Amino acid sequence: MRILVLGAGGFLGGHTARRLRALPGARVTDGGRTPARTPGDGFTADLATADGPGLADALRALAPDAVVNCAGATGGSPLHLAGANARGPALLSEALQAAAPGARLVHLGSAAEYGAPDGPRPSAECDPARPLGLYGATKLAGTLAVTESPLDAVVLRVFNPVGPYAPEATLPGRL
Repeated sequence: MRILVLGAGGFLGGHTARRLRALPGARVTDGGRTPARTPGDGFTADLATADGPGLADALRALAPDAVVNCAGATGGSPLHLAGANARGPALLSEALQAAAPGARLVHLGSAAEYGAPDGPRPSAECDPARPLGLYGATKLAGTLAVTESPLDAVVLRVFNPVGPYAPEATLPGRL
């Protein structure tokens, strides 16, 4: 199975790519904004700024069976957040529909899409999305772009990721 992991150079994408490589028969291609260390060994695309037809052509050439989208941004300007978290998944969905409509898309969403829980009860998967800030709103826009596409797609809303190689800008990374 050919699997493209977008955002493979990041915290979640790096862990995802390593775990997928351990699966028998998995052929994983790292994708991200920066070129791979070994030429021809990766997939370079910045979903926040990519050209749709160019992205579709690159995906068509790669012919993935599955794409795991770990790309995104947790901070930055409103324009940066909107590009990475809303435009990126929308563009990826359209490009996959054009180039590899049978590929499975797994998109990483965020707990921030839910907003504050109602009272003492923890958030449930079926709770309505009510993001409190721009980050959550842009992640929700990306989720909607993926779930409303005709693709075989699923969104995983990630809560409190911690572990080795956590970014030093975060509390877990500093600990």
